[in-house]
Amino acid sequence: MKMIFQITSSETGKVLIRRRKIAKALRWWLRENGIDFDYRYYMV
Repeated sequence: MKMIFQITSSETGKVLIRRRKIAKALRWWLRENGIDFDYRYYMV
């Protein structure tokens, strides 16, 4: 089973990422810049 992380924000749009560390870094960057985002993950 693989994880797919979905991060949606007004700045980036809808982003699908397979790597957990990259998804974590993007969430951190959005949080640092004060951008609201929605985060979900799926098992495929």
